[in-house]
This record gives sequence, C-alpha cells and structure tokens, in this order.
Amino acid sequence: MKAPLMDPVEYEIMGTTITLRNSETQLITISKDKVPKTICQLDLNTVVEDEDSKSETSCVCRDSGKEISDDDSETENKDLVETEYRPESENIVDNNNEEDEEEEISDDTSIATITFDDNTSEYNAENNIKSGKENLPLLCKFCPEQKDCEKKKYYVLSNLNNKKWNGEEMTVALVGNPNCGKTTLFNHISGGHEKEGNYCGVTVDSKEGIFIHNGVRVYLIDLPGTYSLASYSPEEKYVEEYLNNNQIDVILNVLDSNNLERNLYLTLQCQKAGIPMVGALNMYDELEKRGDSIDTKKLSERFGMKFYPTTSKYGKGLKELFDEVVVAKGTAPKFEKYNRSLDTRNTGECYDFINKILDGIYTKSKNGKSKFTARIDALVTNRWLGFLIFALIIYIMFGLTFDWVGNHLMQYIEIVFNWLGDVVGEILPEGWFRDLICDGIIAGVGGVTVFLPNILILYLCVSFLEDSGYMARAAFILDRIMRVFGLHGKSFIPMICGFGCNVPAIMSTRAIENRKSRLVTILVVSLFSCSARTPIYNVLANAFFPNYVTPLIFSLYAVGVILALGLAKLFSLFLVKEKEMNYLMELPEYRLPSLQSVLKHTWERAKEYIKKMATIILSASIIIWFLSNFPRVSEGELISQNEKSYLGQIGKFIEPAFKPMGATWKMDIGLLTGIGAKEIVVSTLSILYGEDNGGKGNDDDLNKISESLSDRLKANGDMNPRSAYAYMLFILLYFPCVATVSAIGNEAGWKWASFVTVYTTALAWLVATTFYQVSSLF
Repeated sequence: MKAPLMDPVEYEIMGTTITLRNSETQLITISKDKVPKTICQLDLNTVVEDEDSKSETSCVCRDSGKEISDDDSETENKDLVETEYRPESENIVDNNNEEDEEEEISDDTSIATITFDDNTSEYNAENNIKSGKENLPLLCKFCPEQKDCEKKKYYVLSNLNNKKWNGEEMTVALVGNPNCGKTTLFNHISGGHEKEGNYCGVTVDSKEGIFIHNGVRVYLIDLPGTYSLASYSPEEKYVEEYLNNNQIDVILNVLDSNNLERNLYLTLQCQKAGIPMVGALNMYDELEKRGDSIDTKKLSERFGMKFYPTTSKYGKGLKELFDEVVVAKGTAPKFEKYNRSLDTRNTGECYDFINKILDGIYTKSKNGKSKFTARIDALVTNRWLGFLIFALIIYIMFGLTFDWVGNHLMQYIEIVFNWLGDVVGEILPEGWFRDLICDGIIAGVGGVTVFLPNILILYLCVSFLEDSGYMARAAFILDRIMRVFGLHGKSFIPMICGFGCNVPAIMSTRAIENRKSRLVTILVVSLFSCSARTPIYNVLANAFFPNYVTPLIFSLYAVGVILALGLAKLFSLFLVKEKEMNYLMELPEYRLPSLQSVLKHTWERAKEYIKKMATIILSASIIIWFLSNFPRVSEGELISQNEKSYLGQIGKFIEPAFKPMGATWKMDIGLLTGIGAKEIVVSTLSILYGEDNGGKGNDDDLNKISESLSDRLKANGDMNPRSAYAYMLFILLYFPCVATVSAIGNEAGWKWASFVTVYTTALAWLVATTFYQVSSLF
C-alpha cells in the first residue's frame, strides 16, 4: 500500500474502508503466497461461548463451514483477522517505514493480513465507532453483554444506538396500560425526551423513535396508554385504528408486573391483530421487592409469546428484550390458535382465561400494596385530612416558586441585565440605535428572563408530584368536589397541568373517556393560571404588595379555580348535555422520583421558555419598541414620545373600554400584545415604562434601565394597589394565548375555540371591573 503524506489515512480492503495512522500500518503485512480460496461472506455468524470461559468467540463462515477461533489465531497476545483480498491487476505497495520501500505483488490472489494487538484494537474500535461511517471493517461482532471480557472490551458496542445499519428495517408498536413505564422505556431505548409521569394519561398521541439494534433500524412507535381496545376513549380508538390500519412488524407489549392480570387483558386484545408480539414485564424490580415472583418461561409457553422481565428506569433487560423483538419479525404467531376462539370483548371470559394461565406461575404476596404506600395513603386520601394536605402542598409549592426561593434567584439575573444595560448604554453613542438595544432588546427580553427561576421551580415541584404518584391521589380526593360541578377526578389532571401550560393540559384531556366531561374540562382549563402569567403577577405583587407576595398570588390561583368549577357546573347543565359514565383511575405505588427524570422534565420546559425568549419575545420586543418610538417627536412638541407613537395612538383608542377597571393606555397595550404570548406583557411594560423622555437618550434614561420594572411601576403613579389587582385578574382570565386557542380548535372544534375566546375575555372584563369599582367604595 502506498500511503499519502498525511496521518491518518484511509485504506480500502475488499471494498471496505478503514482508517489507520502511519504508525499502525507497520502492523499490515502483505503475503504473496497463494492460499486456499476461503471466501468469507459478509454475514458472519458469531458463536458466543459461555461467559465463564472468558468470553472466547469464533467466526463461522456459512458457505465453507470453516471456523476461525481466537485460540488458533492468537500469537503473543495478538489477534489476527484474515481476509481475502483480490486485487484487480494492480500493484500493492507497503509503506510501513519512512524509507518508502515498495514491494511488487503479482496479479494472483493475495491475502492482506491485518494484525491487531491490544493497543491497536483499542484505537481501531473506538475510531470506527466515533467516525460514524457505515463502511466499518466486517470483523466479528462480539456480544454486547460480554462486559467482563478484557481482551475484547474495545470491540464491545454496549450502546444500542452505536450499532451500524445492515439495510434491514422494522416497525415496532409500543402498547401498554397507562402508567406501566412505556414512555420511560421509549425514552431509554430511543434517546427520546418525551414526558414521563407516575400517573395515567401522560402520552396523548403517538411518538416515534429511531435506533439501530443488531444491525436493524427500528422505528419504535410509542402509542397512548390504554386499558383495552373497547373504543370508549379517544386513546382506545386511536390505538385500535393504528394497529389495524398500519404496517407493523412486531407489537411490543409493556406490562406492569405488579398488576399483571389487568395488563394481560390488553395483551389478549392485541393478539387479535395477528401480529407477532413480545412482552416486557416492566417494573420487575418492584415486584421482587414485594416478594412476588413470575415464571416467565411458563408464562411465555402458555401465552404463545415471549416475555422478558425489564426495569426500563435503569435499562435492565432491554438488550435481551429487543434481541427477541428483532428475531420475532416475520415469524408466525403461536397464539393464534387459542385466540381465535376467545371473545376478547367479553371481559369475564378473558379474565377467567388469564387466571387459568397464571395459575401456578404467578405468586403474589398477601398485601396488594406495599406497607409504605398503604401508610401514606391512609393520610393523604383521608376524607378530611386529604384536603388540608393538598392545600398545604400547593401553598408550599407557590411559596418556593414566588417568595422563599424564586425571588431571591430572580434578583441575581436582574442584576446581570441591569449591568448589561448600563455597559451597553455607556459604550454606544446616543441615538435611536442605543435606545433600541437598551430600551427595546435588553429591557424587553431581560424583563422576561429574570423570571426563569420562578418557572423552573414551579416545574420542578410539579414534576416531583407527578413522578412520586401523589398527582393521582390528588385527583382521587378531589373527585367528590369535581362531581358536584359536573366533572370527575380525572379532570383534575389536565387542570393541574394547566398551572404549567394550557396547551399540554388541553391535550391531556384525551385521557377522559366521557365526552361531556372532556369537553367541559377543555372549556374551563384555560382559567387555570399558566406559568406564562407568573412574571406579570410577580412584577405587580412586588410593586404594590411586597409583604404579601405569596398569599396574593395564591389568591389569584384560587379565584381561577373557583370560577372554573362554577362555569363547569353551568356548562354541564345547559351547554353540554350528555350522559355521564363511571370511570377507572389507577392509584400507582409511591416511588421516589428519579433526580435525572425530574431535572430532565424541568430542563425541557426551561428550554421551551428560553427558545420563546430568543424568538417570539425578542421579535415582539423589537416590534413594540419601533411602534412606541415612531413617528419621532419633533423639537418643541409638547407631547411625550410614547403618546405620539403608533402604539400610543392605539392605546388611546382602546383606553375607554378598559378605563372602568382602572387601566391606563400603556396597560391596555400590554393586554393586546399578550394575546400572542402572555410573557410579552412584561416585555411591553418594560419598554413602555422604561423610557418616556421624548426619545432622547440621557443619564436619567440609563438610571431607569437599572431600576426594576416593579420600582418603575410604583414610581410612575399610573397604578395603585386596586388597579394592579384588577389588572392581574384580567390577565388571569382573559383571552388564552394563540397556541392554546389552536389546541382547543384541534381537540374540540373551532366553534368551541371561538366560544372560549369570547367568553373568557368578557368574563375577565366583568370580574376586573367589578373588583375595581367595588374596592373603590372602601
């Protein structure tokens, strides 16, 4: 071989490209001697012996039947891999040394022998994996589970995603009951970041993950959790239609090992599709801790499909599971014989069949729940004590978010943006460009960014409650109250999710089987204050109620909940008339939330917030600044820049409509811009109250930038405590953001989306005006 003057270089052997450094080419020897023609095909079988025998491996050629073993090829701790090389009438030159000695090779068949020692194999294996090339050397693939084999450890591809594609593809549908760990398995195996939670109804539509396992590209489809395929709820209809109308190679049925009987009912119904199936007995570690046991071998024989114990939280058993999934493609299901005669729509018949199958192979402990879960449930689900505990938990969550921790962290970010505004203001020359950077971009975006700690803490608390299992208990204890207002406990899950964001809250209503309850929940869920409104509350509360921040914000959330429940009762009586039905809700075991999972959920939300700041809020801040600074005030005009601007003209036009609730035209502009996204309200107020000096930059203007928005609002005099609280009430109730309206239109229809837009705005004006006018009397 003749290497160019570069390091490393690429060589082509048998059509396969490998990369070697010059120092490593010394390990390549060229043989002119003819050898018997033993052509090794591309698909090599890997024969893996017992792990106790140091994981010795051998390659077997399918055509010739010859075997090349490690023992035969090992010489002085070196592994030799021989591959036939047939040059096409060309000379091969060995460039092993610096003297460039060339060696002529005849046209006859030659063998290129590549020798790897321990150090070299380490480099080659790592380099080939990291390079991400499809044309890897076709060496023996060693079993990824042989972690104890020191000799071959650098050949080991322990990560499923590092496997190279051999051209085969397959589609796998992930099916299971709600809260069985299906999405956790999906995220772990595919590297996805879908939302997980220890309650029902987390997954509301299908998600696709792509990865490569054993050379096969797997398209993994995470379907919504469902207890059956009875077509009662949107999830059941969706899953049934997906299984019947799509090309699926294998169904991967994820089962909660701790509730095996109930989970196997869905297994029987999925078998009717006639698609090869593999079962994952998930959360198997919890089953073993409880002292239960399952004979997976007998269970597989009786059900006609393979079952594997897994713990998707830690990735245990997933390698063996997907080995079987890949093998199952194209095989004839063994369960078709008995499944044809079984009526899966008959619940009693199915459960009798399941109990007969589990007889003698499923051993359960005496207590259904763990002692830990039973003791906590005795308190948190108590008829009277449960309500007090729930209120205390919510109050602590708000205290951490807005007062005890959040505001202190917020001050540090505020200091950074104030410093940035001062520095940029001193560097740039006076003029409209400096005003744009300081008053528009820094003040606008910075006014929203400072509330990032509040958002993170709120999502951190919500994620902890979801993963621990308390969220389902909260829905259970509030079921009695919900039924009074025409709803049931399952409606509480979307409502509590609405405290984070109304869009996923509306989508999570798909877990509600009854259409009436689902529609009513969609109509009122926007009244639950989302996190985007949090910065507005925080600014006004710190400006006019500095000693009562947490109680005041708590009262706003309470007002939203009370009005939502009251309107839900009216809607269920007069607007949506359908028969109610009973529902099933699972109370999962309490689990200590995984720190990684909680932080991952929080970071995903933070990423969305930061992305919104870098796109929507930044763009809106620039537009708002231009509208508030043009046309410019001429010298001698006795009018402020804000009042003469386009934004000022719009605000003056709509001011009479909002004057009864104590709002000024600047506050009205904030309400208009908040239609797109509620965070823009703070950005708008930061710009409008950040400068009002005729558009001329001066030292007083720079000092205003250094002040917090709360201080500027308080010093301006446009607001008082009464008008500030009325303004917060309006923000709480009025027009949902565009994304929320779009979600309502997609889920319930655009007629209902229009109705929500109109009634929430009218309700907001009525409540805010009533409060301001009544409070003015005292």
